[in-house]
Amino acid sequence: MPPQTLRRYSPPIGSFDSGRGCPFQCSFCTIINVQGRKSRYRSADDVERLLREHLARGVYRFFITDDDFARNRNWEPILDRIIEMRERHGLYLRFIIQVDALAHKIPGFIDKCRRAGCLRVFIGLENINPDNLLHAKKRQNKVTDYRRMLQAWRDAGVITFCGYILGFPADQVESIERDIGTIQRELPLDILEFFVLTPLPGSEDHKTLDAKGVWMDPDMNRYDTEHVTTGHPLMTPKEWQDVYRRAWALYYSPAHIETLLRRAVAGGIDDRSPVRSVA
Repeated sequence: MPPQTLRRYSPPIGSFDSGRGCPFQCSFCTIINVQGRKSRYRSADDVERLLREHLARGVYRFFITDDDFARNRNWEPILDRIIEMRERHGLYLRFIIQVDALAHKIPGFIDKCRRAGCLRVFIGLENINPDNLLHAKKRQNKVTDYRRMLQAWRDAGVITFCGYILGFPADQVESIERDIGTIQRELPLDILEFFVLTPLPGSEDHKTLDAKGVWMDPDMNRYDTEHVTTGHPLMTPKEWQDVYRRAWALYYSPAHIETLLRRAVAGGIDDRSPVRSVA
């Protein structure tokens, strides 16, 4: 990216796709219909070239924007190359990736992410209600495995940044509030971000709702995953919108913020690492 754009961020962060496509079938997601379900990927040589061009400009943090880096068929050669850049050539770089909830089961994946400089990982947790996950065709998410999955990333010193969707068919105001409390007590994640279930054009959800004649907001400016844009079987639009806004305050209560900070200190996690050589 142009230097004048990168300077808007402190520290500057570069971004690129090392691959595209996702093999899963989540009904709320547009990726499988826009980017496809077949993995397409850059070579390790190309990724190294991109990284070195950024490093020459003083950019050492990156967001690798693959739809699901763990399903990039070239993930291992790419990570091996980045590890070589860090461990053999003494180059300092850190990055954020997006993966699915099964990535921790790939042999050697988390360890190589750690050695390559993975700072944060975004995981689509989405929900803790198995019925909701099944409805969304998110069969790869196993609620019973969430804790083990999150702990595997924490053990590697990688910050877990999870997405959570509100408004699946089985959700109600009371169940959402109860589930947030369960997450606070049971799941060792670092950052949780809430989204309103949104029928994005290009997703299976949008196609299904349109075929059934279900109301969807005609103003596309509201399709930002922060506003209610369709009906719900168990909540009024106001109840849905209100519980979304309240979810942030419920989860990030003063008491739980203290828990998160204590957890970060205990795990030795620090997102403020200075520029340094890893030689």
